[in-house]
Amino acid sequence: MLNALILTACADLTDQLSGCFCSGYDLSYGRCSSEPLPVSCNLAIIGSDQFDSSGTEGVEKTLVEKTIAECERLGIPVFLAWTDLKDDFRALALKLGCTDYLAPPFIESVVNSKCKTYSGLANLRRNLLVEPRSTVEGALNLTDNQVNLNDLNTVQDAAILCLATIARVRDHSTGNHILRTQHYVKALAEHLRRSPEYRDELDDETIELFYKTSALHDIGKVGIPDRILKNPGELSTEEYEVMKTHARLGYEAMHAAQQLIEHQSSSRTIRFLAIAQQVTLSHHERWDGQGYPEGLKGKEIPLVARLMAVADVYDAMISRRPYKSAMDHSYVREAIAKGSGSHFDPTVVNAFLDLEGMFERISQALEDAFPSSSEMTLHSLSDLMDGDREDKSF
Repeated sequence: MLNALILTACADLTDQLSGCFCSGYDLSYGRCSSEPLPVSCNLAIIGSDQFDSSGTEGVEKTLVEKTIAECERLGIPVFLAWTDLKDDFRALALKLGCTDYLAPPFIESVVNSKCKTYSGLANLRRNLLVEPRSTVEGALNLTDNQVNLNDLNTVQDAAILCLATIARVRDHSTGNHILRTQHYVKALAEHLRRSPEYRDELDDETIELFYKTSALHDIGKVGIPDRILKNPGELSTEEYEVMKTHARLGYEAMHAAQQLIEHQSSSRTIRFLAIAQQVTLSHHERWDGQGYPEGLKGKEIPLVARLMAVADVYDAMISRRPYKSAMDHSYVREAIAKGSGSHFDPTVVNAFLDLEGMFERISQALEDAFPSSSEMTLHSLSDLMDGDREDKSF
């Protein structure tokens, strides 16, 4: 349950925002003040009415700045919101230090996706900043009967991330790509769940499984020889064919795990492994049927793989590589838009375009939180840009 605090005196803004939030939110209301934020607050939305019309002077703006600073200190995502279509406070929101903004017209899927994604990022940062010593000592003092479900889930998540990072380490990379693409996939799924087409398919559990299994999409690269995986140049046709086998190798690893434990595990574990097989095998399939390894077309491609295709390509293009600098977000946006209906599912591309600002902010936030000298996995832009397929793939 997210405890969202809406700070505004504007009844119209309150009504519009309240109507956007689905179940899973506990909403409270107030105004910016010098009082501490409620202990339970883990998301704050500030209305533009809380500072004067110029947005540059006055006591009210001082209170807004104090509220934003308090949110930052506590690791709480904070948004600036307004209702008038004629206004544009986007630049001001970022200047003030807000996490992001909510601009009219309010789209339920965008509002929910932004709020849940940034809350997830905040939780990730808080978990990484937990004092290791106290955590270990606490674990050592537990008896077998005191192990709780949250602890087991945390261990499971850490094991997944470690497993995924093995593939990235062999590829000269860090876990940054994994973490970013996980959040991109989850944001896209949260957005799509508001549409009638995906409402039934994308429930809370499925979105969480998409988020977790997406970390494993490149696990098959552990089976690619170093002479190919670490080759900084263009691959030959034969080498590229070997590189493409990482999708099936990843699938086979997940399939073997399912066969090994399917008679001893919960249905949720089996479902996790089933979705993991989908994302490892099919994240290089293309909407037009020209992808690999099976040449699936359109909705033959599992939904989790269609989400991962956009997330993976965006991160490959926006990140530094040994042979290129990080590409500008606007350039990447246009490239992905151009791939709609050929490389990518058009519905997923539309979701990306609705959330593009959040994608950029996630990329920056996670790069800042987990700095690395570069993302070293080589990817070709040719699949998306010009159809030349004799290079390393996305």
